[in-house]
Formats: sequence, C-alpha cells, structure tokens
Amino acid sequence: MIKHKKWIGKIFRSQPANFSRYGKICLDKNERVEKFRRTFLKKFISKIDSDKINLYPEVLALYKTLSRFHKFPTNQFVLTSGIDGAIKTCFELFVSKGDKVVVLQPTFAMVDIYCKISNARKIGIQYDKNLNLDIKKLTSKIDRKTSLVIIANPNSPTGTIISKPDMIKVIKKAKNFNIPVLVDEAYYEFCNVTVLSLIKKYQNLIVARTFSKSYGLAGLRIGYLITNKKIAKILFNLKPMYEINSLGILAASMVLKNTKISKDYIFEIKKGLKILVKYLKENNISFFKTHANFIYVHAGKKLNYLYEKMHKSGILVKKGLDVKGYENYLRITLCPPKQIKIVISKLKGLKSA
Repeated sequence: MIKHKKWIGKIFRSQPANFSRYGKICLDKNERVEKFRRTFLKKFISKIDSDKINLYPEVLALYKTLSRFHKFPTNQFVLTSGIDGAIKTCFELFVSKGDKVVVLQPTFAMVDIYCKISNARKIGIQYDKNLNLDIKKLTSKIDRKTSLVIIANPNSPTGTIISKPDMIKVIKKAKNFNIPVLVDEAYYEFCNVTVLSLIKKYQNLIVARTFSKSYGLAGLRIGYLITNKKIAKILFNLKPMYEINSLGILAASMVLKNTKISKDYIFEIKKGLKILVKYLKENNISFFKTHANFIYVHAGKKLNYLYEKMHKSGILVKKGLDVKGYENYLRITLCPPKQIKIVISKLKGLKSA
C-alpha cells in the first residue's frame, strides 16, 4: 500500500446519488426551488462569450462588487468554492492534528468531515429536547487547546439561531485565547441576524457567506469569507490558483447588482410557508418553523412511507433530524405557493400518523 495519512481511509463519504435530481421538485437541500426567469437567463447567457470559457477567470470584478455591497475593502474578502470551501480554508490555516475544534452538534455535515481530515478533536455542543443550546457550556469548552470555533447561525440542520448577545459571549471568550471564530451565515438572508458589523471590533471573527441559498446559485459553487485584512491576507494565501470559475463570477455579480431577485424569492417562499402552516394547523399536524428556509413536519410512523411516496412523485425531501425526539420529522425546503400546494397534496392523511 502506498504511504498515506491512515485516518483519511477511515472517513466515510457517501457516493453520488444513483438518480438525477434534475427536473424534480428538490426540497431536500434548501436550494432555490423556483426556476429563474427567462429574462435573467437570457441576459446571463448573452454575457457568456469565448473569453469566459477559454481564458482563466478574472476575479477582481467580483471582489469589487462584494466590497461595494458590504462596504468593506476588497482586501477583507476571500472568495471560496461555496461555504464548504470557506470552512476548508479555515481548517487548513488554523487546525493541526490533535487540536480541539468547538462546533454545534448537529451542524453542516462538512464540518465533521474536515475535522476528520485534519485529525482534530471535535467538541460538539448538543441541543436539548427543546432545540436550545447551553451557551455557558459552549463557552466553557473554549480553552488554550482549542484552535477553531465554528458556529452556523442560523444552524443547519436544526434551523435554530443564537442571539447576537450570546454570539458576542462566544467571540469574546475565544478572543481571550486568540482563537478564531468562524460564523457560517449561509442562511442569513432568511433571518437578517448577523455578526458582520462586529468584524471591526473583534480581530478573531470570520464570517462566511454563500450564493447557494437565497441567491439560488448552488450549482455554481460560490462562497466567500469576510474578516479583518490581516487574517484575510493569510487565508488568501491558501486559495487555489483561481478561487471560482468565470460563470460563477458572472452570475454572482448579476444577482448582487439586482437584489430584487433574492428578495422576491424570499417573499414568495414566505407566502408558501403561510399556506403550509395553515394546512398543518387545520389538520393538527405537529411542525416547527425555523430561522432558515426549511420547516420540519412530524410524520411519526408514516415517516418512511411519506418519504418514499414523495420521492416516487418527484418530490425530494429530507428524513429525520439527528436530535433525540426529532427523528420522525420530515425536513421540507420552503418554496413558493405553486410547489407548496403539490407538497400538501402528498401530506393528505398525515394527521393520523
């Protein structure tokens, strides 16, 4: 056997799905469900010329657009391949073999993967039966042996949120030991709670954002980090030759310059949520809303039946939540009224679950 890092071989990674998600109502990964309007697609396509394909990407334009959008200098941004690319870069910079990494449990799956790749000690802070976090317990786990704290806010898959005052407690405690805090704000646009303004005050704070959720560009893999210029410069040193591809740069620039696309979509999924909640209440079906773009619906003993029924009908949802007491819930990505009514048609009879 060729010499390699032995622990890497023990990591389980699921293989690509043996079916295509294209053409289905995809409510399993919290992507944009509604198709982009033809006017947007035509404009996007019209801007694709040979240079966008046969020349290497020119990233500066997007850095400048992000700078104007967020009102931070360009040297405080680092473009990445989605949020997972942002997390990977932070692991590469801060985490060494045997280091402690404090995270939420459960949280974005790639956090666990990068902990294993780094051969780090993951310290997971679990939720109680009401999906609440013990902030005192979280801060107590931050010590000199910790190399990184990762907080997704809102968190996925729980959809819960940590208040700004509590986030400050975490950031302050980590600052005492000069430990970086990475705040994953992938779902920011659905709750408008952010710690971005604290970057000027806390030199250990790093915020990650993505174009995969409210902006609907999941297929193009565009994310970015925002932090102070000193950390950004070092993170920038870890980037690949070109951070993202030319089509991603083009699409991201277009949606940032026309935020109405994102805002209109959020408005539509809120309408869909209202219709779904009304149906669930009228039929005494337990559910809980989140601070992100998904909802949990209690399916009880009918969990597997409903999951398969929806899958066969071309509606993809997520099964269960890895927190005690929430195993028999379906996670459904929020969508506009047109799609939500199709979902409701598949939930008929669930009240007897």
